[in-house]
Amino acid sequence: MARQTYLPQILLVLAVAGCGGNEPMAQNGQNSKPISSGEVPGVNPSAKQVQGADLNDALVAIKDLPGTTDEVVEGTRRFNGWFFKANRITFKSGSTLLFTKQALENRRQFFVIAKEIIVEDQNSPGTITWEKGTTADAPASNGQAGNGQDGSGAGGGGLAGNPGVSGDLGYAGSDAPSVVLLVMTLPSSGPTVDLSGQKGGKGGKGQKGGTGGHGAKGNDASQNGFNCNRGAGNGGPGGSGGSGGTGGAGGRGGSGGTFTLISSTDKLPSLSQKFRVQVSGGPGGETGDGGFGGDGGTGGDGGGQQLPYCRGDGSRGATGGSGSPGTVGAVGPTGAAGDFLVGGITDDQFKTYVWAR
Repeated sequence: MARQTYLPQILLVLAVAGCGGNEPMAQNGQNSKPISSGEVPGVNPSAKQVQGADLNDALVAIKDLPGTTDEVVEGTRRFNGWFFKANRITFKSGSTLLFTKQALENRRQFFVIAKEIIVEDQNSPGTITWEKGTTADAPASNGQAGNGQDGSGAGGGGLAGNPGVSGDLGYAGSDAPSVVLLVMTLPSSGPTVDLSGQKGGKGGKGQKGGTGGHGAKGNDASQNGFNCNRGAGNGGPGGSGGSGGTGGAGGRGGSGGTFTLISSTDKLPSLSQKFRVQVSGGPGGETGDGGFGGDGGTGGDGGGQQLPYCRGDGSRGATGGSGSPGTVGAVGPTGAAGDFLVGGITDDQFKTYVWAR
């Protein structure tokens, strides 16, 4: 199975549907008895085998959790707690067990625990996932760059507007959480586990280029008592608009989460093949749009005539050309991939840590 990316973890241990108010703390003494985790041959090659200390921590965290009922997941079941435990969990066709934003505000690791998981429709087996929410909007634009200086001296041309700066980097996507799934019996394929990272945000729009400076007024005409010494001068041309800024790069995609599958050692090779696990990093955000080119500056007024000998005002200077638009930014980088882990336990460990009640 192709591995995908996710960083945050969700511990999935299926048993009794419930929502704990406070997370149990690991205790010294019998609850923290070391658990060995030897290599289990024949497991899904895309999965890594969990270390003994991590397996111990997971089992201690769920010890003594209540749960004896059967649970059915139908449609989209939004779950605000940190553990979902039941004797049997049945996934209806196309159903989803969704760990909500509210749940994610309180912790980044979740547990699903069950003696048995039933999937009713192998073609649409249902999904265990997290609420990614809407990708953040692009950062606000940085407005406009500074204007060019006005022309100096009679008929002087305005200077070009300043170029726009690049748009801001898009916001990073949220990292997926961690889920630990503990199940002892799975007659058919399991539900899809989607712990892929959230897509990164779109990059910010590049800044608009500055407006070109105004052209200076032309010389006024000059005459003496007998004739015209100099006709009225034309106004200076306006400066060209500044180029638009490059669009901001898209935000980094969120990291994939960690999915940990725990079951009895002898069943683990078969069970590890039955889950469709997606722990890929989220795609990078879209490119930011380039900024608009700045407007050309207005031409200067023509010089005034001097009657009776110097007739006719000078022409207004030409308007400066618009600045070139900025180029789009880069696509954001894909988030880091998460992990698919497996760990084997004995039936006695299951009874002691998972189903003591």
